[in-house]
Amino acid sequence: MRLTGGKVKMIVFPSPLIIAALLLGAAILLWLQIFPAARPASIYYGYPLKGTRIMIDPGHGGIDPGAHHNGSFTEKEIVLAVSLELRRLLQQAGAEVTMTRETDEDVSRHIPGDPSSRYQRDMSGRVKLINESGADLFVSLHINYFYDTSIRGAIVFYNNSRPENKLLAEAIQKNINPVVAVNPRPDQYIHQEIKEGDYLILNRATIPGVIVEMGFITNPDERELLRQDRYRQKLAQALLIGITEYIYGRKES
Repeated sequence: MRLTGGKVKMIVFPSPLIIAALLLGAAILLWLQIFPAARPASIYYGYPLKGTRIMIDPGHGGIDPGAHHNGSFTEKEIVLAVSLELRRLLQQAGAEVTMTRETDEDVSRHIPGDPSSRYQRDMSGRVKLINESGADLFVSLHINYFYDTSIRGAIVFYNNSRPENKLLAEAIQKNINPVVAVNPRPDQYIHQEIKEGDYLILNRATIPGVIVEMGFITNPDERELLRQDRYRQKLAQALLIGITEYIYGRKES
């Protein structure tokens, strides 16, 4: 605090937790600038997410391909690749990570004897795994589809039943936007805002979480990006930074 011209001015310094989160994000971004093709074993010191439990839900799987292009390039394969990379990064940071699926399969088997359709059992199985995980949060990863091929970008959906959901959505959307907004064209519209979503997983989850639609498979430019391993790694890195900022923000509050 200091006096200036008879007025009192307060200088406020960020807490160590906020500084740590910002330094982690800066280290990741700096590494990507210096070594854009690298897949590092570790890009920060220590284990900033130690003690945190996270559930990753790669959407679809098995006989359910999700969104697809000509039946050969599918949502289920894209989201699984990003999910496995995200798990790797989170574990490097010290987090305990579980996944609803780790291979090309659905999770309907977790709801045995239910007369519902396989798709309904799959959705219920995901909710069951999420709610029984004991995780601090979950992220459900998907790829979007829309009849207008000029639409691209990411949308993070949340349920407003708890404030943590929106905070998590905002942190992830902020960090994924620079990735999905690469090489924008004037004839395209890029989604860059969170939205409330009325989805079964969000409605029935008992822990904070979001659905992340990481791009539109119907947009030619975005579809080609989603085919690239390097781009999928960038999506996972953006998710890591968003999750980390949310966690450190919650600790601060």
